[in-house]
Amino acid sequence: MKLYVSHQADDDLLQICRHLAERNPAAADSLIREIDRKFENLSFFPFIGRSRATLSPDLRSVVVHPYVIFYMVEHDRIVIVRVLHGHRDIDAEFQR
Repeated sequence: MKLYVSHQADDDLLQICRHLAERNPAAADSLIREIDRKFENLSFFPFIGRSRATLSPDLRSVVVHPYVIFYMVEHDRIVIVRVLHGHRDIDAEFQR
């Protein structure tokens, strides 16, 4: 299944990388590789994540510790909606 990364999720990923790369470039590279592997896994098994319908209908999530990838499965693609640190106020982020 095709994967589409929303503009907001793309911005999330850029901010995560910049922040982490300032402190530890190797850790930033490792995290991005792990997120890419999770994206690939989702393309084969789109329903492996848990339902997050309390935040938004059809929303699902998977974890790449300490980040949470939020996504939706559409008929022909997977849309990555956000990538947020697990300690953020997730409810508030989705109410914006």
